[in-house]
Amino acid sequence: MSYYNKYTKLLFLLISILSYSSIVAGTTGKISGIVLDKETGTPLIGCNIMVDRTTLGAATNLDGAYFILNIPPGIYTLRASMIGYGTVRLNELQVIVDLTAKANFSLSTEI
Repeated sequence: MSYYNKYTKLLFLLISILSYSSIVAGTTGKISGIVLDKETGTPLIGCNIMVDRTTLGAATNLDGAYFILNIPPGIYTLRASMIGYGTVRLNELQVIVDLTAKANFSLSTEI
């Protein structure tokens, strides 16, 4: 009886560890980058970055940096837009589970 309990507990522990590792494994990716003024190279604060055909997006911070979390794996088009600047699209950005896809933009002024 003791021999049986010992292996039952060991089997239960092994199954628990394997289950935990599959639960912790990621299912989404991340996009990050910087948005700069094309002419001056200065960071653009408050620029909107949107993932086309989704509700996902972000705005740049004081350094012109942004990040978008929890993006399902796939290939996406990103759109950077800001008042006074032309819209820029980045096509075929691949997002992979547990990795960060880099997408930097340079926007030109527009009248």
